[in-house]
Amino acid sequence: MFKSKLTRLVLALAMISGSAGLNLAFAGTATAAPECGALAPGAAQEAQDAVDRACDQLGTPYSWGGGHGRDPGPSYGYCDPANGAPNDCNVKGLDCSGFVRYAYALAVDEDIINGITTTQWQSSRAVDRFMASDGYDPLLPGDLLLYGTSPGNLHHVTMYLGDGWIIEAPFSGGHVRVMPASTHGDYYGAVRLFEGSTSSGPAAGADRIAYTETDGSLYARDGELGAGGGFQEGDVQKYEMNGNRVGVLTNDGALLVKEGDLGPGWHTVNPDSVTDFDLDGDRIAFTEGNDLYVSEGELGSELVKQDASVKSFQLSGDRIGVQTTDDKLLVKEGDLGPGWVEIAAGVSSFQLHGTRIAYTEGNDLWAQEGDLDAPSVFQEHDIRRYQLNGDRLGAQTVSGDLLVKEGDLEPGWVTVDSDVVEFQLEGTRIGYRTDRGHRVLALWVQEGDLDAPSELLLDQQAFAFQLDGERIAVQQNQNESASLLVKEGGLDAEWVSINPDSVRDFQIGADRSSVQTVS
Repeated sequence: MFKSKLTRLVLALAMISGSAGLNLAFAGTATAAPECGALAPGAAQEAQDAVDRACDQLGTPYSWGGGHGRDPGPSYGYCDPANGAPNDCNVKGLDCSGFVRYAYALAVDEDIINGITTTQWQSSRAVDRFMASDGYDPLLPGDLLLYGTSPGNLHHVTMYLGDGWIIEAPFSGGHVRVMPASTHGDYYGAVRLFEGSTSSGPAAGADRIAYTETDGSLYARDGELGAGGGFQEGDVQKYEMNGNRVGVLTNDGALLVKEGDLGPGWHTVNPDSVTDFDLDGDRIAFTEGNDLYVSEGELGSELVKQDASVKSFQLSGDRIGVQTTDDKLLVKEGDLGPGWVEIAAGVSSFQLHGTRIAYTEGNDLWAQEGDLDAPSVFQEHDIRRYQLNGDRLGAQTVSGDLLVKEGDLEPGWVTVDSDVVEFQLEGTRIGYRTDRGHRVLALWVQEGDLDAPSELLLDQQAFAFQLDGERIAVQQNQNESASLLVKEGGLDAEWVSINPDSVRDFQIGADRSSVQTVS
């Protein structure tokens, strides 16, 4: 039975008692908790329903680890004195992430936001994300607010009610309560699960398209699909767009990076000896043979040599991962100083994404989540390619089956299709190419739940493709006749020709979402 509005109000007033000293800057002129419910317009109906179901839980006890059973809902937690929970194994209730999971499950009759705070932040169900720098103004009821210092260090989640108020499961010994959003001083960002009337707007570089032609010339454009493009650099071996930065590695080993618009303004990071590079946020990493260097901050910042002999490497947020020349997987977190943690030995490939790490030993796939010393969980044998994206993990087997799971890292693969030669995950979309029958290199895309049907977008000659947000790009044919097509919006949108011939490689969006191939 749902609690009455009067009961909600009484409980809300009780829960906020003693909080008069809190900063109420984001709670307007209110001096007491309002009636629990959506306090602002604009949220999707599903989000409003989630707020109502969250308010039904007012007074539910907090329990560390509560709400993380196979099915959403209150459960007995863990007794963990080190985390301030000495008695929670005797308390049936919800912790912060179990609480928002349960509210949304009740609202939409589906378990859409399972996991801990770090997993919830990177959920593939997210339709929008906001950072603390955006303030509270664009937030709507039902948005999930997360707290911490980085994607790998998020320790709390609450649900926004609107008008500067949240509802939360706070801490051991506490109960679900309504509080000012300013209660917690380390707000990191927010996740929206259903489209509302406000948006964070496109990320820097999100509308960019870049491609090289067969002669090594790089071209790029920004904005609508019909926007004009411009020449960037010649003699390009590799390039990468990340945010508002563009990096190129020339055939003579020079690493050039520009920041801002696509006009002139290259900064030479290294003039002649680079063998590979990666961009992520304000970090630039490159190798000279097996030596790895990383800079952080503005272009021209100091390069810091890393104390590892490197075969391959990746930047991801405040993490750096390397596969050493003796095939150890090392990852560090935080600054650029010493601090490698050995994840595994005998690795053949790896990938970092948020707080997840995936790697292969031969063709066996393993993954871990959370702190760097978290245990690895075996995923599958005979893997050729794999990718981490949000809370999804995709794997293509040696035999061509495409497997995807969503949520935690425990068993739960869904077979999307067979005869697959390449795939990519992007949010709730899955793109893949098949090679069977008369459809040679056909492109398919699935959108939504893992059991949703796939749609055939091109029936042949899709030699490469990429998904990014609402855009899909495909290269048709090869060599001098290779063309680049892009569509935007629904899967039935029309293709727009970006370049009719001579395309060698391309990237759409501000971050190349890579699929790892097992070496």
